Amino acid sequence: MKRTVLTIMMLCLWAFCAVQAQSVCKGDKFFDGATLWEVQAIWGNKTVFFVGTGEIYMSLEVVDAARGEYRLVPSSQADEPSILGAEFGWRVQYIRKDGMNFLAVRKPDGDAMWTMVLTPDNLNDCMGQEAALEAERPSDVTSNALLNRYYLSKIASKKELRLLRNEILARHGYRFQSRDLQEWFGQQPWYRPGNNNAAISLSIIEQTNVQLIKSEEAAR
Repeated sequence: MKRTVLTIMMLCLWAFCAVQAQSVCKGDKFFDGATLWEVQAIWGNKTVFFVGTGEIYMSLEVVDAARGEYRLVPSSQADEPSILGAEFGWRVQYIRKDGMNFLAVRKPDGDAMWTMVLTPDNLNDCMGQEAALEAERPSDVTSNALLNRYYLSKIASKKELRLLRNEILARHGYRFQSRDLQEWFGQQPWYRPGNNNAAISLSIIEQTNVQLIKSEEAAR
């Protein structure tokens, strides 16, 4: 039943995303795992102003809307970013690929550290979907559902995060150099190490999830 709920949730999101515009628009809603953000205004085609549930604010400066490039900036309503750990000036990328539409805040090293997904739903529906996601085993969702910081913050240890991050690669047959990873995944009946790590291709969901987990590990 849980798998059915998750599958329906993702299919509905993909169908909705497929018809959306190619840049952030007024009225768009994004969910980050805890807060539903709505674009309230776009000022001078330059600043995108969001209001989140609980009357919190966020602003993005348009760098290149056609390419989905934005930057986190202060707004007149907020002196500090509403995203914990993020800093003004950090790149925000609007990703539209593999059926997914989402914003990714990127650290200076390029890794995504925070995501929010375009959604047609209200907060209650979004929270219900998040609860369904959390009811799944983490390793069951990393390849078909985009994770977020709130989800990852509930994983107890850095060791668990490291195993989860590397499992994404292991399921593609990645051959590990670290002895502990070799031993751990060697015990998994599904693991079939390949001979060419460079030939492995991750989906945009998997790539972003690897980066998010890596960022969460660094933040611990």
